Amino acid sequence: MRLLLLALPLAAVLAAAEIRILAVDASGTPVRARVEVRGPDGKMYQPGGIVSERAKRIRFGEDHPSVGSFLMDGECRVEVPPGRYLVVVERGLEYERLERSMDAPATITFTNRRWIDMDKLGWWSGDLHVHRASDELIPMILTEDVNLGANFTVWNKRSWWRDKPVPADPVVRADDRHITTLLNAEDERGGGAWCINGLREPIDVAVDGRWYPAGIKFVEQARAQRRPGDLLPWFDCEKPIWWETPVMMALATPDSLGVAHNHFTQYGMLDNEVWGRPRDQRQFPGRRGFVEYCLSLYYRYLNLGFKLAPSAGSATGVLPNPMGYNRVYVRRNGQELTAANWYRALRDGPSIATNGPVLFFEVKGQGNRRTVEVDARSVVPIRVVEVVANGRVVHSEKPAGNGRNLRFRFRLDAAKHSWVAARCFVDAERTIRMAHTSPVYLDGRFDAREDARYFLTWVEELISQTRADAKRFQSDAERDEVLVLYERAKTFYARRAQ
Repeated sequence: MRLLLLALPLAAVLAAAEIRILAVDASGTPVRARVEVRGPDGKMYQPGGIVSERAKRIRFGEDHPSVGSFLMDGECRVEVPPGRYLVVVERGLEYERLERSMDAPATITFTNRRWIDMDKLGWWSGDLHVHRASDELIPMILTEDVNLGANFTVWNKRSWWRDKPVPADPVVRADDRHITTLLNAEDERGGGAWCINGLREPIDVAVDGRWYPAGIKFVEQARAQRRPGDLLPWFDCEKPIWWETPVMMALATPDSLGVAHNHFTQYGMLDNEVWGRPRDQRQFPGRRGFVEYCLSLYYRYLNLGFKLAPSAGSATGVLPNPMGYNRVYVRRNGQELTAANWYRALRDGPSIATNGPVLFFEVKGQGNRRTVEVDARSVVPIRVVEVVANGRVVHSEKPAGNGRNLRFRFRLDAAKHSWVAARCFVDAERTIRMAHTSPVYLDGRFDAREDARYFLTWVEELISQTRADAKRFQSDAERDEVLVLYERAKTFYARRAQ
C-alpha cells in the first residue's frame, strides 16, 4: 500500500504539466500572436480549438517548426509532459521574434515590440498566395498584420463555389486596415502556376490535361472580365522558372512576377525548380544560386522592356509558411484600403517584396546623372545591400559590424541603363531572407538581344520537348494548338534577338 501511495502522485506529475503563455503589447494590452511550443524531443505541442498549421496538408516540409505553430488571442494554455521547452512567439514581419526556454509547468508573458511600423510610414502589405480555410483567414491576417491576403478559392479541380453561392462582395474585411479577397484562381499544371486575383466571377480551371489547354486560355478568360479603366482581374506569374513563363510574357504579359515567392520558407529553402526549367547548377549553385537564378530571369524580362511589379506570396496552407512570411509592400498614398486601390498601388509603385528586411529606394534628379538613395532596415544583421541596373550590380555596400541599418547614396549614369532597383540580404541560418524593390525605369538604351536569345533558346527547347513527348497530349490536335502558341512566342523573341 505504501508503494502505491508513492506511485500515484508521481504518475500524476508525469501525466501532464501546463505552459501558460500570455502575449501583450508595450502597454500591457493582450494581443494576438503566433506561437511554437517545442519539446525536448523536437515534438511540437498545440492547444486544441485554435487555428493551427496542419501537417497533413503541408508539402515539402512536415518537419518544419512552423508546421506545429498555432495562433492565440492574448492567452493560451498548452498541456505538455514535464520537461524543458522552447517557446517562440511572433506577430509578423514588423515585430521582434521572441524565444525563451523554460521548464514546464510555467507561466510566461511575451511582449513583442515593433522594429518598424510600415503603416505609419505609409505602406500596405500583401500576401498574394494564400490557401487557407475560410475560418482561418481573419485570425491570420490580424495576427501577422497583413493588410491584404489573396486567398485562392479556385485551384485546379478544387473550388469553393461548386456548392455555395458567390458572394456579392468577394472581399472580407476584418477592419479598416485588413482585408482578404476570395475570388482568386490558380492554374497550376505542367506549364507553370498562373495566379489570377480579383475575379468578378469564378472561372473553371478544372481540366484533366497537364499541358492542355495552355494556361493562357484561363488568363484570357479572366481578363475578359475587366471593365474599362479597371485593372482587376490581376495576373500574377507565381515565379519565373516555369517552362511556359516566356510564352506568357510574350503573349499575355503578367501584371506582376513572383520575386519573394513560396520557395522561400521560414525554416528552409526549396532550392530546386520542381517541374520548371532546371538551372545550370555550376553557374547557380546552392540556395543563393537558386535565388540568383530566379532574379536573373526577372532581370532579363525587365531588360526586354516588360513592366513587371515584383510580387510576393507565402503559399500558406500548402507550404510551411505563416501568412505574410513573404509579402510585398505598396505605398498607399493616403487611399482607403480596397482591393482595387491596393493593386493600383502595386502597379504604379514603388513596392518592396520581402521576407525580412525593408528597403526604401529612390532615384532623384533629371537627365543622365541621377542620385540613387537607399535606406535598408532590418531586425537582424544586414549582410549586403546592392543596387542592380539591367541585371548587373553597379553598387554594393555593407554595414559596419553587425549593423541593422544602412543608408547611402551614389551617382548613377542613367544613359547606360533602362532600369535600376535595389536588393538586400540579411543573416539567416537555414533559408535566405531578402528584400527587393520595384524597378525605377530610366530613359537609357540597353541592348537586350542577348536576353532575347536566352528566351529564344528556352522556347525552342520547350517546342522540341513538346514534339518529342508522345504522352503529353491526348491528340495531335491538342499538341498542334499548343505548338501554335509556342511558335508565336518563338517569333516574338527571334525578332528581338536580331
